[in-house]
Amino acid sequence: MVEIEKQGTPTVLIVSGRFEHDARASARAFAMPGIRYVVVPWIYRNLDLDRTLQQTEAAFDPLVGELTGDLQSLVQNIQLSPTRVERFEGTGYLEALQSMNREFLDRDWGDGFPLMPATASEVDRMLQGASLPADHVVCDLPPGYGLATVGKIAINSVMAGAEPEQMPVIIGGLKALSQMDPEWVKSLLTSTSSHASMLLVNGPIAKELQVNSQAACMGPGRQNRANLAIGRAYTLCLKNIGHWYPGQLDMDVLGTVRKFTVCIAENEDASPWEPYHVEQGFSAGDSVVTVFSTSGEIDVADQGNNTAEGLLKTIGYNCIFSQWDLVRQGRDEKGSAWNTIVLVTPDIARHVKEAGFTKQDAREYLHGLAQYSLGRMVHYYPLEGKPLPEEWQWLQDLSEQELHDTWVPVREKADDYVLLCVGADRAKPIVIPSRPACPQSVCVDPYRAG
Repeated sequence: MVEIEKQGTPTVLIVSGRFEHDARASARAFAMPGIRYVVVPWIYRNLDLDRTLQQTEAAFDPLVGELTGDLQSLVQNIQLSPTRVERFEGTGYLEALQSMNREFLDRDWGDGFPLMPATASEVDRMLQGASLPADHVVCDLPPGYGLATVGKIAINSVMAGAEPEQMPVIIGGLKALSQMDPEWVKSLLTSTSSHASMLLVNGPIAKELQVNSQAACMGPGRQNRANLAIGRAYTLCLKNIGHWYPGQLDMDVLGTVRKFTVCIAENEDASPWEPYHVEQGFSAGDSVVTVFSTSGEIDVADQGNNTAEGLLKTIGYNCIFSQWDLVRQGRDEKGSAWNTIVLVTPDIARHVKEAGFTKQDAREYLHGLAQYSLGRMVHYYPLEGKPLPEEWQWLQDLSEQELHDTWVPVREKADDYVLLCVGADRAKPIVIPSRPACPQSVCVDPYRAG
C-alpha cells in the first residue's frame, strides 16, 4: 500500500479485525502514519466464498467514503516524546523494583520476567564493554526500523541482566538481523507463523564469555548464564527499539518459546569439521555471531546405530517434516532462503568424519534421504486456480493421488542443510527448519572495547 501511494495512486486498506493495531503500527514504521483503512471481521486466508463476498460487499461503501473523503483530516503530527528519566519509589529497593516491573510490563517493554533497572550508572558500566560511543547508530532495527544506538542497546542489555563484555555479541546480532533481505526479515519478524531468531557464536569470544556449546546449551540453568543474557538482550532490543510487540508488527497466531531468543555457541573443540564462521569466509580467530531464522524443532533420537550411514539416515528421515514452498523454491536470486539446520552432536560428527565423509558429503547424503510425498507437502497450499511459477504449473494437471505418489526432495539442494556441531556426546541431534530468511553473520571484533 505504501509503495502504491508513493507512485501517486490513492489507496485504502481492507484490514481483518485483529490486524487493525498492526496496520497502524506498520504504517508508522513505513512512514505513512495517515493510513486509511476499512475493517472487516474475518481473515480472508481460510474464508469460505459466501463470507468472503458478504464482508467485501459490506466494505464497499466505506471504501468509497475513505477514497473520496477529506484528506486533511488524515494528517497527523508525529511528536517524539522527550527523553525521560523514570523514577519509581517504595518503602525499600524491592518495592520500587516491583513497581518498575509492573509498569514496564504494562507498557510491554519486557518479556514477562523481572527486569533489572537501567540506572545511569549501570548503563555507563554497560557501555564500557563496547568500542563505540552511546550515540553511534548501529542500524535501523526491523521490523519497525527504530534507530538502534549503542546507548539504547546498552539500556535494554542492562534490563536483560547482561554484562558489559557481552555487548559486542548483542550489537553484532542486531547488526546481522538488519542486514537480512528486507522482505525476508519482515516475514521472519511479522509473520503469523511461529518464526524466531537463533544466535550462534563462533570464535574466541565464545570461550571468553563462556557461551555454552555443550550439554543443555539451549535450556535454562547456570551453565547458560551468558547464552540467556545475550538472547534476552537481543529480544528486548527487538521489542523496544524495533517496535516488535505482539499485535503490533509481531502478528504470530500462537507464539513460541523460541522467541525468548536461543543463543548457543558451536562446540569447536569437539568438532571434527571447520566451524561455521570459517565456512562463511571468516578466519578461525575471528569472533562472529550469526542470526538464523527458525520455525520449529524436532528432537531426533538414535537408539543404536553406530555407522555414519545409519546415523545420517536417522537424521535425514527426520528432515522431512518441513513444508515445501513451491512458490519460492529455487526462485531467490540471493540463494535459497529455505534451509534446514541440523545441530549434530560431537559423537555423530566424529563417526561421519572417520567414515570418510566430508561435511559436504554429509549434506549430499541427507539431501538424498530427505524426500517426501509432494501431495502431503503442498496440501497447505491448494493448487486449484492458484498462480504458480511456470516450472510448477504441471502440478495442476495431477490428481490428488498422483500428487501423493510423487516424491521430491524437501529442500532444493544439498547446500540448504546447515550442519553445526553442538552439544554433548550422545546421538540426540536436533533438526530445525529455517525459514524464511538466509543466515547473516557479523564479525564482532570491531565492537569490542580496547
